[in-house]
Amino acid sequence: MKKLFFILIITSLTLTSCTTYYMSSTSLKEQLHNINPNKINDAYDFRLGLLGVALKGGKNFYNGIDKIQVTDKNGNTVERLVTTNTSIRLTDTKGKRVQLYFDSIFLRDSLVYGSKSHFITLPVIPMNIDSLVKIEVQ
Repeated sequence: MKKLFFILIITSLTLTSCTTYYMSSTSLKEQLHNINPNKINDAYDFRLGLLGVALKGGKNFYNGIDKIQVTDKNGNTVERLVTTNTSIRLTDTKGKRVQLYFDSIFLRDSLVYGSKSHFITLPVIPMNIDSLVKIEVQ
C-alpha cells in the first residue's frame, strides 16, 4: 500500500511540472513600459510577522501586471496570468543568470530590477535588458 501511494505521489508531481515559456528582450521591454502607475502597489510583508518587516526594511513593490504575452516552445504566442509564483529567469551574454519573481520586476533606464524572494530582501545586481540573450518564464 505504501509503495502504491509513493508511486501515485511521484506520478502526480511529474505530470504537474511547470511549463517554460519564452520572451524576447524587446517584448519584455514593451510589457514593462506598459506598467500602469496606478496599479503599482507596495505592501508591508507580514508573512514573517514583525520580524519579516524588520528584516526586509519595510515594503515590497509589485508592478501590477496581471497578464503577459509569452511564446511556447513551438513559437506560438500565449497570454499567461501573472501570479505570485510566476518566475522569470534572465540570462545575459556572459552566461550570468538570475531568477526573479515576475510581479516584482521593473525597468529603469535599461536595467531590470527585481526580487528573488517574497519573504526576505535578497540584493540583486540589475541586468541590462539589451544584453539579455534568453528570457524564460515559468
